[in-house]
Amino acid sequence: MKLIHFSFARILLVLITTVSVLHGPGTSIAVRQPTDVLGDWPVSQVPVELAAVMPDVSLSSGIVVTTDGRELWSRSAGQRRAMASTTKIMTAVVALENASLDETCTVTGEAAGIGESEAGVRTGDCLTIRALLEGTLVSSGNDAAQALAIYIGGSEAGFTRMMNEKAAALGLADTHFANAHGLDAPGHYTTARDLAILARYAMANQEFRRIVGMPTVDMDGPGGAQEIETSNELIGSYAGATGIKTGWTNDAGYSLVASARRNHMELVVVVLGARSRSARFDQARTLLDWGFEHYAPRKLASAEETLGVVPVTDYLDVTVSAITSGSVTVPVFDADGEIIRELSLESGIRAPVKRGDRVGSLTWRQGDRLLARVDVIAADDVAVPGFFERVWIAVRRMWRSATDG
Repeated sequence: MKLIHFSFARILLVLITTVSVLHGPGTSIAVRQPTDVLGDWPVSQVPVELAAVMPDVSLSSGIVVTTDGRELWSRSAGQRRAMASTTKIMTAVVALENASLDETCTVTGEAAGIGESEAGVRTGDCLTIRALLEGTLVSSGNDAAQALAIYIGGSEAGFTRMMNEKAAALGLADTHFANAHGLDAPGHYTTARDLAILARYAMANQEFRRIVGMPTVDMDGPGGAQEIETSNELIGSYAGATGIKTGWTNDAGYSLVASARRNHMELVVVVLGARSRSARFDQARTLLDWGFEHYAPRKLASAEETLGVVPVTDYLDVTVSAITSGSVTVPVFDADGEIIRELSLESGIRAPVKRGDRVGSLTWRQGDRLLARVDVIAADDVAVPGFFERVWIAVRRMWRSATDG
């Protein structure tokens, strides 16, 4: 009898020890697979050969970039060229960062008489920095730009120095300014790539963005205020157009830095050296259309999409559903190739489990580019088993171990 009692005590001790040591979470397991669909777009359509979908434009130099700096297309984008009135993007940036919009500036004779493209300011006019910026960016006035330069920099040379210091700070290694208005001059050059960087930076300033999106501006003239239309024909005629700046000189040809926003995404295009006024706008439209066609938002996952199950290690046969923590929609460039989905789930988790607990992750990659990552979470609550339930689980676990062995 003592022997039987001793054996039963040992078995009970083993059971208690077994149920008191909870099985911890296991290692993560990962599954790597091509996505079945990319929104409504089958993966079989990816990759698209970029050469087969190149935009049909004839221009000397140009670029298409996203607002986060991703280059989608370029041609001779690092070639130094005259920049014409696209210069005024930097003029406005320096002015916005070094003067208050409500400050007033008296226009000098030097500024009023600069010539070429004019906003119509006159010697002795007392105008706000805001008004001069509108005259500089909307009507492309050399006089307004020169007035800003002399007021803020103390002289054209002083302001030009500020422009070049800002260019260096932005990393525009192939850009150098000789004036604030953009008329051809030795040592006055940029590249399409540098202009795209500058444009992206400038558009982050809400006042700059407001001004370059204006279809018209009222400028004071001899007969009172007169309405001047923007030099950028895309504003009001191209869906989603948001800016930015035109330019023309003999050396530069016809130039345009343009931006547009669709589907919560904005693109910037630079056209340098177009052959005519209309050609620069046509080419910008073509590049923007091409960009929005091939770089577009795609839904990769819905919220609470079931991806699998994760065992709860305190139990023998209890699992919790693993679901996405939210929907995932990201911009995708279709020329970048196949999209691979990587699902990583814990091999086991311990109770208690609460709905929303992280149980893994879901990642999408396209080539070397990380497109998105979302947490995978538990869909349900799972309580800790009670004492007697743990004893029963331990007995079953021992029985399975014995019979399987």
